[in-house]
Amino acid sequence: MAKLTVKNVGPIQEAELEVKKHTVFIGPQGTGKSTLAKLIAIGLDGDIIQGADINQAILEKYTIHTYTNDNSSFTFTTDTHAIIYDHSKLEFTYQDQQDQPVFSESTFRSFLNDVRNSKPSVREVFVESLADRKLFEELLTKFVIEKKIFSITSSYIPAERTLLATLNEAIWSLIYSNIDFPKSITSFAKHFEQARNAIDRLNIKFLDIHYAYMQGYDRLIQTGTKFVLLSQSASGYQSIIPLLLVVEHQRQQSQHRFIIEEPELNLYPTAQKDLIYSLISGLDPNVTYQDAEWVITTHSPYVLSSFNTLMLAYKVAQRSDELRAEVEKIIPSRCWINPDEFAAYYVDGGTVRSIISEKTGLIADNELDDVSDDLADEQDKLFALSRSVPRT
Repeated sequence: MAKLTVKNVGPIQEAELEVKKHTVFIGPQGTGKSTLAKLIAIGLDGDIIQGADINQAILEKYTIHTYTNDNSSFTFTTDTHAIIYDHSKLEFTYQDQQDQPVFSESTFRSFLNDVRNSKPSVREVFVESLADRKLFEELLTKFVIEKKIFSITSSYIPAERTLLATLNEAIWSLIYSNIDFPKSITSFAKHFEQARNAIDRLNIKFLDIHYAYMQGYDRLIQTGTKFVLLSQSASGYQSIIPLLLVVEHQRQQSQHRFIIEEPELNLYPTAQKDLIYSLISGLDPNVTYQDAEWVITTHSPYVLSSFNTLMLAYKVAQRSDELRAEVEKIIPSRCWINPDEFAAYYVDGGTVRSIISEKTGLIADNELDDVSDDLADEQDKLFALSRSVPRT
C-alpha cells in the first residue's frame, strides 16, 4: 500500500518499511512503535492536502511535534502521492504521472458534478481550464488522486482511551476546552461521543455483556437487569468499550483506516484473541461493514498469534473448495487475512525489522513469544542447580 522511511524522529534513528492493509508493530516500551504508527497516520491524513500552513498543526494532531528536530526527516510514499518532512517543513506532492490515466465516463461525470457543486471561483478555474487540454488533464488527475485519498478516513485510537470512562460527563468540555490534553485524545473523545449517540446499545458476545448509553451514562449490562457504570467497571472494559464502539460505528459509515495503540490493554489472553477476531470481522455477522485497514502497536504475543491464525485460515482455505468449507466451520471467512496484505515489524534499537517468515508468509515462530524461551532457560538452570545439591 505504501512505504515509510524515517530518520531521527523520536526513538527512531533510521527505519524503512512497507505499510500494508494490516500492519503490526511489536517491541519493548519506548522503542518507537507509536512513533511509526503516528507517522503512518500523518502520511494518510487528508488534511495534508490543504498545504504547508498545516505543518505544525498536523504534527500536534498526532502528538509528535516534540519528537522532531533539525535532523529529523520522514517520507511516506504511495502510488498517488508523497508526504515529505525535512528541515522542519512538511510537503505534499503528487506522484509523477508519466502515463496519464484513462478516465472512464463515470469518473468524468463525477468530476463535472463535483465542479458544479463547488464555489463559483472554483467553477471558473475549471471552465477556463477546458480550453487548455494539458491543464485540464492535470487538474482532473489531481482530482482523481484527492478523491482516492479522501475515500478512506483515518482514525487514531490512543492508549489513553481508558480516560474516557471516567470523563463520561465531561467529554464535550474536554473536546472544546483549552485544557492541555493531547489532540489525539480529544479527537478520539469526539469520535466516542458521536458513536455512543448513534449506537445506544451494543452486544459484545465474547465478553458476555451489553453496552448501553442510558440517561447520560455508559452502562454495562451483564445478566438480566444487573448493570454497572463503565466508570466503575474493570479496567479491561474501560479500555475495550470505547475502542469497539468507535470502530463499530465508523465501519458502518464508510471505508476506514484504524491506527490503534495496544488494543490488548488490560485484557485476558482469550479476550485479546476474541478482540482481534472481532475487529477484523465486525461484532455482528448480520451487519454489512465497510472494508477497513489496520495499523496496530502491541506488546502481546497473543495478538501476534491471533493474526497468524487468521492468515493460516486464509492459506488453508485456498487449497480447495472442500478445505474452504471446513475452515469456515472453524473460523468464519470474514475474519481471514491474506498474508500478502499483512506486515509485522519488531521495533527496537532505533530501527525496525520484519518478523515475517519468507518461507511461510506468517509471523516466524521464534518471534511470537521470545520471553517464554528466556523464562524456560532460566528455569532449566534453576532446576539443574536444584538437582546438583542433595536434599537434606
